[in-house]
Amino acid sequence: MVPPRRAVRRPFARIVAVPVAVALVAALSACSPLSLFANWGAGPGPSASKTAEARPTPTRSPSATPSASATPGCVDRVISTAGVYNVENCENLTISGSDIKVTATHLGTLTIMGDSLQVYAATIGALDVKGSLNTVQTNDGIGAILVTGDRNTITCHAGVGSAIVNGDDNTVLADGGVDGAVQNNGQRNTIGGQP
Repeated sequence: MVPPRRAVRRPFARIVAVPVAVALVAALSACSPLSLFANWGAGPGPSASKTAEARPTPTRSPSATPSASATPGCVDRVISTAGVYNVENCENLTISGSDIKVTATHLGTLTIMGDSLQVYAATIGALDVKGSLNTVQTNDGIGAILVTGDRNTITCHAGVGSAIVNGDDNTVLADGGVDGAVQNNGQRNTIGGQP
């Protein structure tokens, strides 16, 4: 018969776990929240903002805007929890889920996977939308737009390089028109300049 094993305590593992956890949180919080463009879109501005850790922080008044400087470390960020988010600059932002509203300054590539999402950004380099009932608005031009889904609305207050729309009842409005290729692979889609 084998005697029962006694539990071995590992104090070293506990000592190392705390600094590793702190370093991991610091590394993953590269994109800083910043209230921008609060008056964009329908309805009142955001009532709460989310930090990189997705904990809500109520905003009591429009003048209570956090003062954060540009964070160059936001390269690949994923937002998947419902709420209101403010992102300054991010090279690759993915929004996945539903009931999410994001305001941003610069997004290199924006990928939307879900339904009823809202994104308001000053600039978007490339846009990929997969889902339905999503709204995207930008002040600057967009290089390429790919939409797969139904009843999405993309509004660009400048020109668009190219647009491919797969689905029905989508609207891609570009004040400056679409310079390159346009593929309409659906029904009742509106693609081009403002009416």
